[in-house]
Amino acid sequence: MLYLIGLGLAKGDMPYRAKEVLKRAELFAESYTSFIGDEYIEEIEKEAGKEIKRLERSDLEEKASEIVGKARDRDIAVLTGGDPLIATTHKILFIEAKKRGVRTEVMHAGSIITAAIGESGLDFYRFGQVITIPEWSEKYKPLSFYEVIDRNLSNGQHSLLLLDYSEVKGSSMSIRAALEEIEAAEAHYRKGIISRGTSIIVMKDVSHGNAERLYCSLEEAKEKDLGPGPALIIIPSKISDVEKEVMDSMYPR
Repeated sequence: MLYLIGLGLAKGDMPYRAKEVLKRAELFAESYTSFIGDEYIEEIEKEAGKEIKRLERSDLEEKASEIVGKARDRDIAVLTGGDPLIATTHKILFIEAKKRGVRTEVMHAGSIITAAIGESGLDFYRFGQVITIPEWSEKYKPLSFYEVIDRNLSNGQHSLLLLDYSEVKGSSMSIRAALEEIEAAEAHYRKGIISRGTSIIVMKDVSHGNAERLYCSLEEAKEKDLGPGPALIIIPSKISDVEKEVMDSMYPR
């Protein structure tokens, strides 16, 4: 049996019914699609009484068949931060298991997407396509994320921007760096949809005790850069009266 188990966003978010599975299954964990803190993994290892094997990106993307093959005659559990099947990587495992006739069970947990939308005060049905802002390098500076923001705003939809995550750094790219990329994209396309005065929402460490969020101008968000940690940005479209009332109570200004 192959189990895909979500660990949610913070310690204690794992589904209660997963605990019995952990005691009998061979355990794997990956943290490149969604961050899992070492303390959380160590806590689960202690409770399960066994080691959890860490998976690299290639282990899931290139060795899906091997992992699924293990589940033919014994229980295998793959633990992931957030909610399983949100990331394409986990869908690959699911599809491979179905092809090979391996039984699969998914145990869902909280996702950064639903948590961020809820925390924002904006209506979930007014969000458009979710985008990831990639961390630029000297030879890699894509701008296509801007086109998605433009399309969402044209459709009257809010844009949820996930920030590229580095497992090596243990953090997403900085909010300041992401905002600078957005400004660079605006300078390239020159559509006038984003300026220093554009109101945005920034969040860091959603669902943790030290969570922070701001609703301010783009320029103010750059000046108040919240520092390292899992972070995201929301660019709202036109805010409805109901959304404004909720946000006024959530973001005292």
